Amino acid sequence: MHVIKTLSVVGLFALSSVALADLPDQFETVEELMYAHQDYDPSNDTFEMLDADTPHYRLSKIAWKTEPESVTYYENWRAAAYGIYNVFAHTPIESVTVSAIPYQIPSFQRADEGTLLNDREVTIHINRDQALDAISSLIDVDSLTDVKTQTEYGFQWSDDYIDVYYEDRSPGLDALISELKPYCVNNCQ
Repeated sequence: MHVIKTLSVVGLFALSSVALADLPDQFETVEELMYAHQDYDPSNDTFEMLDADTPHYRLSKIAWKTEPESVTYYENWRAAAYGIYNVFAHTPIESVTVSAIPYQIPSFQRADEGTLLNDREVTIHINRDQALDAISSLIDVDSLTDVKTQTEYGFQWSDDYIDVYYEDRSPGLDALISELKPYCVNNCQ
């Protein structure tokens, strides 16, 4: 009987190890995740932890002074979506507040002269269940880790998630924006 229990425990451990291998890399904090992924960085003013306890953080896409307004708008909303779905896919955090604010620079040579476009701020406070409800109304996902998929380059956005991450796809970023706007804590224009 002892052998059967031992085999059962070993079998369950093996199955759970396989299931865990399918999960995106996990981090304890937003700062650890941002440091590991390097998509947003405090050194170029594209990431700032505003409150580590809640957590509340700012993500900023670089905006060029000469780019069309629509580009700035969609890049900013993509930063907000990244701040929600990447964090929930890679951490155990239960709720977040993400502020997306474009960081406008005049040119590469004058990147240190950038300014935050605070009038374009999008701040969203959302928990895991709300984020899952929002995304699952648009694409087929069972959990927030489903927005990521294992590739030869590590975990990347899934094909289904890409369909809501870009405005030229279907259902598209506009559909995701509509689902996220109820969780805005400012005007979210």
